Amino acid sequence: MTRDFSAFFERYGWPSAKGQLPFCIGHRGASGLERENTLAAFHRAAELGAEMWELDTQLTADGVVVVSHDDHLQRVYGIDRRISEMTAAELAALNDVEVPSFSEVAALARETGTGLYVELKGPGTGIRCWQHLVEMNQRFACLGSFDTAQVRELRDAACDFPLSVLIRVGHDPHALGDEAGADVLHLCWERAGERPQDLVTDELLRRAFEAGREIVLWHEERQSILDDLMKLPVLGICTDLPDLMRPPVMKEKALG
Repeated sequence: MTRDFSAFFERYGWPSAKGQLPFCIGHRGASGLERENTLAAFHRAAELGAEMWELDTQLTADGVVVVSHDDHLQRVYGIDRRISEMTAAELAALNDVEVPSFSEVAALARETGTGLYVELKGPGTGIRCWQHLVEMNQRFACLGSFDTAQVRELRDAACDFPLSVLIRVGHDPHALGDEAGADVLHLCWERAGERPQDLVTDELLRRAFEAGREIVLWHEERQSILDDLMKLPVLGICTDLPDLMRPPVMKEKALG
């Protein structure tokens, strides 16, 4: 099965000659090599050839969108504080904490020519991210969430960026796509056994494509599985290790 993505790219103003498909989407940046969701992780992913970065959004107490998977700082930074209970200035003042603002990550994406695959975590972040992208005329982006209500909020507000719904194992992707009004089904099935790629059936792909939807796949770091996934007609694949999808080109040694 093959897939022509040209209509999708044209509809949303994505660059038509960017890298190769499926896109390598650096999961929280190159989070297998750098601290997740930091500018260093995103920069590293771009250097390794990732066409997009997956990132997570939270909201500070004074309404600033920042990039962090967790509201609580304990897991990543060992600090018993919540982003939602601090102002952006208080967060920035914490020692050894590197939580960038969404605007900072978006600026780095413009600088490096990288797309943003935004997973909305904190409620209220979707509209703010969309508005920022519009203000910066930054079209190479997708907004999505596990929370269908957050995706539907953007759809109902006439958001003109592609919208993604993230889907856990055992949930019906097509039903959730309808509920959210999504353009992209993001299958988060990395824990679905030794061969999760077998769940991405021709029937699943056919139904998605007939509904006018694209597919993005979970973060995968097992090379044999990635090799199978990269043969599928999907828009992108997330990975903590972009170099597994975009290995450096081996240059011939000059003859001396």
